[in-house]
Amino acid sequence: MSLLCVRGVGKRFGAVDALAGVDLDFRAGEIHAVLGENGAGKSTLMHVLAGVLRPDTGTVLVDGQPVRFGSPRAARAAGIGMVHQHFTLIDALTVAENLALGVPQPSAWRFDPRAAAAAAQTLANAIGLDLSPPDERVDRLPVGARQRLEILKALAAAGRVLILDEPTAVLTPQEVRHLFTLLRQLRAQQRAVIFITHKLREVTEVADRVTIMRRGRVVVTAAIGDLSEGAMAEHMVGELPAPHAHPAPPPASGSVALEAATLHTHDARGVAALTDVSFTVREGEVFGIAGVDGNGQRELFEVLVGLRRPARGTLSVGGEPLRTFTPQAAHAAGIAHIPPDRHREGLALSMSVEENLLLSRVVLDRFARRGLLQHAAARRFAADIVQRYAIRCAGLDAPVRSLSGGNQQRVIVARELAQQPRVLVTVNPTRGLDVHAGRAVADAILEVARHGCAIVLISTDLDEVLDLSDRVSVLARGRLSAPLVPPVDPERLGLLMAGAA
Repeated sequence: MSLLCVRGVGKRFGAVDALAGVDLDFRAGEIHAVLGENGAGKSTLMHVLAGVLRPDTGTVLVDGQPVRFGSPRAARAAGIGMVHQHFTLIDALTVAENLALGVPQPSAWRFDPRAAAAAAQTLANAIGLDLSPPDERVDRLPVGARQRLEILKALAAAGRVLILDEPTAVLTPQEVRHLFTLLRQLRAQQRAVIFITHKLREVTEVADRVTIMRRGRVVVTAAIGDLSEGAMAEHMVGELPAPHAHPAPPPASGSVALEAATLHTHDARGVAALTDVSFTVREGEVFGIAGVDGNGQRELFEVLVGLRRPARGTLSVGGEPLRTFTPQAAHAAGIAHIPPDRHREGLALSMSVEENLLLSRVVLDRFARRGLLQHAAARRFAADIVQRYAIRCAGLDAPVRSLSGGNQQRVIVARELAQQPRVLVTVNPTRGLDVHAGRAVADAILEVARHGCAIVLISTDLDEVLDLSDRVSVLARGRLSAPLVPPVDPERLGLLMAGAA
């Protein structure tokens, strides 16, 4: 039985058809995966179903009856809950308070923080997801903890339909298994689960049917057993991308580009986040740092790019110690970075594509004369970057928020690599990207490594770390393991991620 349907749904943003006459059915008692490249229209369709966007044309039906959702609250009242790819949490509130916003309270007039905290912990225990302390403010949580909170909030409020947009991007393998067990339980309760992901193995593991979209249209809908992973990839992108041609490991005699020695720092609560972290990265080397989010990755990233001064320890670039830990000093030393959250830290969403490509002191200085920007030269630079990195946009003046997630990430990567850095620090660079976009970002990183740039790859995705790295260490509870040279047994890495010595 079709619980939720769309008929002829269209949505246009400027000159771009994000959705072009989509017809689709979602059944009760089914896990339905939706695949497609970044910009294929998946998230736009889900936002229509969740009441975030109103369609320009077409109809949404619940139980065969046409509905028009004027807001997400109206969609939730109809039993539709959604976990967004980009977080919708309120940073100034605690974990318990954010959960309480999505769950009806016993009293509409009085909020009981203790009761909310206890209810949050009970829900987390029942679902099997690791919850941060209920009284912790959200702005102090790492990316993975925020993702888990989003999932908990949606599950608490979901009635008959649960939409998950890239929910596993920063979860551990154990947490992913817990989540899939929960989705199967929801399916057994005759709920409809809609699951957006770029990980084809997850689709074959948990989904009953799969729909593949391309450029705002449905390409195919089929039972999961009727399509191989290769066929899915071909439907998504037109052809199956070739595997990475990974360069040979750099010679041991190569110059050390980055050296961290006995770095030690604390998190916002005063708890040790990094304990005597030491490593070196040579020119042309990709040094992978794997680990479960929340084990010091955020603090290490901030130290390396000058956003945080360590309590003790030193950082040197090309043998020269970093005297001050500021972004300006890091840039001057030749350190560029791809941040973990492209919306919060990588882009100015209200500004144009061109303006975002110029948001770097190193880049701006190339086109400044006596404090004035040389607009024609800057625009030629931006146009060249857009073409070179195949950034799909309506034009250089289009707001960067109008781009798909993959194209937004390409803007960040292109801007940082245009600085011709000596060291690149990158965190989860392909998170939430489709096969093509993820491959393009990874290839760009490997290309600058081939030209001598030292790469520090901090990632919660084991496949990404093992695919790109020349050496791999694991960061667990603020301590860095001895480096391993691929091929590395994923089981051994999993034990190290869990804190095993």
